[in-house]
Amino acid sequence: MAFALCLLYVAVIYVRPGEIVPALASLSITWAVGLVAAAVTAFSFVLKPRPVAESPIDWCFLAFCAVAVITAPFHGWLGAAFRTFQTLLPLAIFYFLIRLTVQTKRQLQILIGVIVLLTVFQAANGILQHYTGFGVGGSTAYADRARMVGDEYTDRPEVLRIRGTGIFSDPNDLAMSLVLVFPFLFTMLLSPRAGSMRRLVAVGGIALLTFAIILTRSRGGLVGLGALCAAYGMRRFGLRRAVPFLLVLGGLLAVVFLTRETLDPSEMSSQGRVQAWAVGLQLLKSSPLIGVGFGNFLEYNELVAHNSFVHSLAELGLIGAIFFVGMIYWFLVGTTARRDVAGASASTLAMDITASGIGILVCATFLSRQYTPILYVPIALGATRMAVERPAGTGLGLFRPGDVARVIALTILLTGAVYVVVRLFAIWSPR
Repeated sequence: MAFALCLLYVAVIYVRPGEIVPALASLSITWAVGLVAAAVTAFSFVLKPRPVAESPIDWCFLAFCAVAVITAPFHGWLGAAFRTFQTLLPLAIFYFLIRLTVQTKRQLQILIGVIVLLTVFQAANGILQHYTGFGVGGSTAYADRARMVGDEYTDRPEVLRIRGTGIFSDPNDLAMSLVLVFPFLFTMLLSPRAGSMRRLVAVGGIALLTFAIILTRSRGGLVGLGALCAAYGMRRFGLRRAVPFLLVLGGLLAVVFLTRETLDPSEMSSQGRVQAWAVGLQLLKSSPLIGVGFGNFLEYNELVAHNSFVHSLAELGLIGAIFFVGMIYWFLVGTTARRDVAGASASTLAMDITASGIGILVCATFLSRQYTPILYVPIALGATRMAVERPAGTGLGLFRPGDVARVIALTILLTGAVYVVVRLFAIWSPR
């Protein structure tokens, strides 16, 4: 029952029913399903106790959300804590429903299959927008006419960028969601046990999603897809046999460079992003431990940071950034082959989830998506994979002495890297 409600909640997060059927718009379906699913899951734990939040990934996620809630009142009115809690609660429900209701490898595979199907729906809906002007529920493509030339916007011929429903109403978010599922389709295509029909379905899905990413005109989406292909190819075939996947990466990077004038035209230039990073560093300097508070970046800059790490650093300070980096660190440690956590070196699921996570993280380098569910899908899947594939009766074995020091050092190094980029590339207009 709890697992079925988890699947339902994932579905209503991905596809908002109120946007598909206008008659449902006035109903709080997402909240209702989420709270019922959370209550049923809690009751199931009362009936059958089992380990909860045993992974450092889970603790880092909880701490990241807690820092956002606790630090919010320091930079505003006391009610900011409740507002932040209310904003992040659906994200927390989303993450822990996946973590706590998926108890077997088969259930994890079913969840991944549902996510793939929901993503294909979003892609098909976007393509429908492109060719007819309207998608399911009357959704339309984003019409973009602005382009940065120097420091000023100029009119340009209209550029259409497809988008999804709900949390994917931004073309960049849609592209990010499309990137996430490619490894699972690659494995369906390349599996020696796959029949002709499964391979045909996989090829069709890959073609559909690739075309949809192109229609989103998202630079971050294309670069993320390229990085995913490279990571998947090297993990599955080794460096020498991964040449075709590396060529895909090179080709996508070339497309991004050659067509940068028509991709993502609503965003300011790369210079605008670098300057947003500079603002983020200034905000960190003004409040190094707890940042300027959840949701307050736009109080100091007209653009978001366009980098999830920098945005977290500015709003939640070094404390929040350490937990953000910790999630990513233990995700990569637990899904790659180096420590072989829960048999990761021989696990097809671990390989797919690693590649998916790398693609999403590359996208997040170009977007501020630190509070949205799509970033946490591969992280939750990775933590769940460790739990369901480890040998029965054994501990997780993910945490080792020295890991905390490494996470702190990595956070400081990433902050230093951002500083170097800003110092090298920021160009400020004379006053």
